[in-house]
Amino acid sequence: MSRLPIKILLIMQNELLDDLSEIVRDVNERYDSFYALSNDELREKLNQIEIAINNGSDKGKNLDTFLPDVFAIVKETARRFTEGSIIVTANNFDKYLASCYDFVELDGQKAIYRNKWEAGGQPVTWNMVHYDEQIMGGILLHRGYAVEMATGEGKTLVATLPVLLNALTHKGVHLMTSNSYLSKRDCELTRPIYMFHGLSVGCIEYYTWSVFGKKSSYKTDITFGTNSSFTFDYLSDHLAITPEDCVQQQHTYAIIDELDSILIDDAETPHIISGGNSYDQGKAYKDNIKLIKELIEDKTLYVVDTLNKAARFTSKGEKWLEQKTDIPDLYKIKHTYEIEDYDNLSNEIKDEWSKKLYRQNVLHQLLYALTLYERDIDYIVTNNRVLIVDQHTGRVKESNRWEHGLHTAIEVKEGVPTCPDHDGMAVISLKNYFKLYDKICGMSGTIMSAEAELTDIYNLPCAVLPTHKPCIRKDFPMQIFKTAADKDAEIIKRIIWNHDHGQPTLVGSLSVKRSEAIGQLLSAKGIPFNKLDAKTEKDEAYLVSKAGIGNTITVSTSIAGRGTDIKPSEDALANGGLVVVGTDLFDSIRVDRQLRGRTGRQGNPGSSVFYVSLEDAILKSLDTADKKDFDDIVSRIEDEDYNRVEVRSFFEKAQSNREMFFKSMRLETARKDDIIAPHRQQFYEQRNRVLFDSSISDSIITQIIKASGHNANEMTEHLRELYSKVQELVVRSVWNNSDRQKVFVPFSDARHVFAILFDVDFVKSNFDYFCREYKRQIILQVYDKLWKRFVIHVMGNLDRKEIEMLGAKYNAMMEEIKAIITSRILRASIPFDGRKRQHEGNNQPIDRLSCPTKPSEQILPDELCPCGSGKKYCECHGKGIHSIRQRRR
Repeated sequence: MSRLPIKILLIMQNELLDDLSEIVRDVNERYDSFYALSNDELREKLNQIEIAINNGSDKGKNLDTFLPDVFAIVKETARRFTEGSIIVTANNFDKYLASCYDFVELDGQKAIYRNKWEAGGQPVTWNMVHYDEQIMGGILLHRGYAVEMATGEGKTLVATLPVLLNALTHKGVHLMTSNSYLSKRDCELTRPIYMFHGLSVGCIEYYTWSVFGKKSSYKTDITFGTNSSFTFDYLSDHLAITPEDCVQQQHTYAIIDELDSILIDDAETPHIISGGNSYDQGKAYKDNIKLIKELIEDKTLYVVDTLNKAARFTSKGEKWLEQKTDIPDLYKIKHTYEIEDYDNLSNEIKDEWSKKLYRQNVLHQLLYALTLYERDIDYIVTNNRVLIVDQHTGRVKESNRWEHGLHTAIEVKEGVPTCPDHDGMAVISLKNYFKLYDKICGMSGTIMSAEAELTDIYNLPCAVLPTHKPCIRKDFPMQIFKTAADKDAEIIKRIIWNHDHGQPTLVGSLSVKRSEAIGQLLSAKGIPFNKLDAKTEKDEAYLVSKAGIGNTITVSTSIAGRGTDIKPSEDALANGGLVVVGTDLFDSIRVDRQLRGRTGRQGNPGSSVFYVSLEDAILKSLDTADKKDFDDIVSRIEDEDYNRVEVRSFFEKAQSNREMFFKSMRLETARKDDIIAPHRQQFYEQRNRVLFDSSISDSIITQIIKASGHNANEMTEHLRELYSKVQELVVRSVWNNSDRQKVFVPFSDARHVFAILFDVDFVKSNFDYFCREYKRQIILQVYDKLWKRFVIHVMGNLDRKEIEMLGAKYNAMMEEIKAIITSRILRASIPFDGRKRQHEGNNQPIDRLSCPTKPSEQILPDELCPCGSGKKYCECHGKGIHSIRQRRR
């Protein structure tokens, strides 16, 4: 997509600001008129607007019409909170709030809303009133813009305007942040404003495992949470086996904090829910790591591509491995589609090729682990665990594991216990999750750097919001040195100068390893400092609170780049404010800008400077031609003054190449997910119809049976035979336990074993109920089993051809689903052995169910045991097989 010329963009920006200024004037005029209203009258004013919005035929248009009034009411409410408690006539909602929250109390028939409460574990006194630029931001968010707001411009307060306006439709507003702490803090900070006007507020981060709590939060008018929680809850809903297990409601309007970080950086990897079978692959990797360590001693046996973070064996290396492993044709085939008529081969031959492909993957993942991934850069090791470090934020990805065995390879490399991997059960990219919403918007300090991608991929218009006060921060040019040692000497010199002159310094480093190296240099000089990185993340709040005081030195990774509010002390401001020192260029210009944005907030003084050297790793991202040109230019600089435009341009190009690499990862994730997205949507929609309406299953199965060449009479006759046996079994089961309300009945169709849950009272006397539940649960079970298998394939290390074949793979899956459903409808029987014994206390015989012999198709650990116990297979006849459901990315 071509970009518009800068001049045209500036004209468009100015026209947009003129339009916004007109609306802001309108808002402020109404705000002035509301000053005279009593507190009860102010609430009633909004109540009348809410009625008008929801009674109109076009709610979207009505929201636009009433925007000035609603924004003015929110601003006036904020102003009243700054002046102290707000007293109103208590209604039922006020009485409910008073029983739950400390910011509301009752005094007779009056409700008192305090202006002091707790947010994020800290006491707060409300002291914010929206200024004009924030109102502009609120308008843009309501219109669905990605808004660039400078650090410190009050994004949380800006969001209150469009949130309250859109919440009046009661269709649900979702506020998304990058971490759980911020979600809880922002919810606690702003909910009194919303609740004062009768709106309900929830936060899903309080309910990690509680379905009831999450469902309650999603039913509120305004729901806070992390983007990952929202995405995982969507996937979990489509693994639910009862309607009661579903938590999410509608996808109407989402406001995303740090939007570019979430929609761009976090979009490089999909969201996956894993579970079912677990695999501890440690032995395979331990058996082969010595082999790869020997191989990498010979540089002719492999190739490393630093720019694309990739490595491969050369043809010579593959032959070397075939000799060492004594498998002559190990690398003859690298993909199953290369094998002629693969689907019709015997299981023995398929198994043989599967073992060879698995061995190839083990060797490749060990090569990646040993040549591309470095401790304290890509990951840290703590408490005998390998934890991934997010390269964009510097934070630990606590629940994440690298895919395809890479994580296990690194665990073996580091000599820590290997953790099991699990099959994928559901997957979606952020791009396709956010496509579910009618409207999305968001804020960040670096939107315009990502404008092209946000526009092209998400169709999001972007705009820059003016700062409330002029920015007087000084951003010095990049300082370039010949060697890393020269660079570090100058960095330490600058930090010491800041320290001696009473200026706090935030030192930004690429990695934990780099920050530790800077820390060692400071320690050698006897200079005290604080360290903020993935290893000290738990102390973040404390370290950030100290970072702007006096001449404090804070050595940090990019963890201090986003969502970090460093407030300089008065003496620090008097001495020039916070100084940001970048010890290297980050992989993205947006991360550099975020780091700079920690200083010079709200018109405060401050400065930033970045240092680089000709030995920096970023230059490895130059392609061969650019590297040659760069070497030629620097070789002709005799005075060693490298601070020149032509030298600086190569650093910028290298950084741009890194950004393009991450973009390619995002596009690859999106491309794979885009292929399956329409299938997933269709699949999920049909699954939901069956889940929420059992009558749908009858029409689906009738169509399948008809297409298979059988008829409805044959189906009905077989179901009646099954039903008579089910009645007998259920009657016997309640003799054993008269209080039993539900019972699992085991079935088998020779190839598959499965269990169906029935209501005892209904199934004993209602054939129609039996048919509905049997069909409904069969569809859900078969859908889920084959969809999980499809997801496992999708999450494999697919090449481009395999990705293009996903559509055909899906169609084949749907045909197999029909075949299995047909088998379960027409061929199922009840496998119990009929052994009887006398029940204690009466003479009624009961059947002892036995688990049938192992079927040809494996039972997954988290499926119901076919013996009918009601337990998972891993908890019954499949003891020793573990079932764990995880959220990961």
